[in-house]
Amino acid sequence: MVEQTQITKPYFSAEQQSAISAGIANILKSGRLINGPYTQELEQQFAAQTGTRYAIAVNTCTTALHICLKYFGAEGADILVPAASFTTDVSAVRWGGAKPILVDIDPDTLSFDLSDLKRKISKRTKGVIWLHLTGLIASNHEELLAFFREHSLFVIEDCAHAQGARVGGKLVGSLADAGCFSFFATKLMTCGVGGMMTTNDAKLDSFAREIRFFGRNVERGEVASEGNDWLMDEFRACIALAQLNGFDAMFARRQAVAERYRLALANQPGIKLLDAPDNSVHAYYQFAVLLRDRAMAAQVGKALNEKHGIQAKRIYLPVHQEKIFREYDVGGLEQAEDAMHRSLCLPMHASLGDEEADRIGAALVAEVRSRL
Repeated sequence: MVEQTQITKPYFSAEQQSAISAGIANILKSGRLINGPYTQELEQQFAAQTGTRYAIAVNTCTTALHICLKYFGAEGADILVPAASFTTDVSAVRWGGAKPILVDIDPDTLSFDLSDLKRKISKRTKGVIWLHLTGLIASNHEELLAFFREHSLFVIEDCAHAQGARVGGKLVGSLADAGCFSFFATKLMTCGVGGMMTTNDAKLDSFAREIRFFGRNVERGEVASEGNDWLMDEFRACIALAQLNGFDAMFARRQAVAERYRLALANQPGIKLLDAPDNSVHAYYQFAVLLRDRAMAAQVGKALNEKHGIQAKRIYLPVHQEKIFREYDVGGLEQAEDAMHRSLCLPMHASLGDEEADRIGAALVAEVRSRL
């Protein structure tokens, strides 16, 4: 059996491993397992990286979404969510007592289709979850943000795929009212499971810090609101801090892998690249391409896995086609369906060498050409 090239793989340099080992030993010695110096340093550095005033560490990105929705008063309202998104974007809205309204996407940007946004907005609409799918910022982001502002919607960036992505000099997490990041095992930086919220809103910062710790106001020591144990512990903060300190080098390596792919796949018949606009940087959480049709995507993905030992998959199943959310499959989401089923993601992680990236690109080209 051919040894598989993994589609994703966490990266820890020797320096990071040493820092984590020393940090965990320090934590055990101190006995400070939560709300300690590693969490504080991680938050300060993350805010600096994203160019925001505040960063709040939490246990998951889903929790960050949930806290934001609660703060902005989403309960009872309609919230716009892209149909091409991860399931937790819909789940967080439902858990917050709101109604998710699925919006079709533009296959060129993998973000909201503006014409469908205009059809879906109503008097009940209060906010939007804006996902940067695969790490790509929409080329029409200014037009989208203007639409959100025109209708006085709160905007939560789902940055789970997009840490390090930027446009016009601004980084994701600073483009809207709040940003929610994931440190899940597959993400650009990881501590196993974890998340971060960014904002320039001082009241949201205070609210999030309170609600993540059972609703307890740390300064006054009183339970001021109904919260939960949603904070990040010191062990994961230590790991995340080491990952953040090595983020630039890891990000640069992923960009280099993406460039190898772009060189191999540019102008190839049957393969559509999703390149970032000139004034932006794609984070490449996933290196996704769109193939001619869904049958080809399925066949090529299977051939890469079985024949070439290259793990490959579509971006996501459209969220309304997931079994749990089929109640939202009411039609009008054809572009999301088409793009997701035609998508194919290639391996993307900092451990990939140039030769392996070139092999993967060549294998994709060969398999597509054989089916044209």
